[in-house]
Amino acid sequence: SVFFIAAPVLAIALRAPVAMFAMALIGIGLLAIRVLVHLVTLPVEYDASFNKALPILREGGYLGDEDLAGARSVLKAAALTYVAAALMGLLNLARWIRVLR
Repeated sequence: SVFFIAAPVLAIALRAPVAMFAMALIGIGLLAIRVLVHLVTLPVEYDASFNKALPILREGGYLGDEDLAGARSVLKAAALTYVAAALMGLLNLARWIRVLR
């Protein structure tokens, strides 16, 4: 966001609207990369939580059968934080695209 605040100031100081356009494109690209990283992380987090951690907790005897539902709930909440971050990144990207149009 600091990049978007600094871009108009630099464009005015440099008296170059092309520079402002280029900086806006760079900023949008950086936000898009951030969203992409979150989207790539989603399946990794899901796999780590449900296909790796949960079987280790179950088979290793760390949790009893009565605690597995709670562990599953906590792991689901952890995975959903990545979903929320990806959605917030998409919303932020869409907001900046609307602002810069």
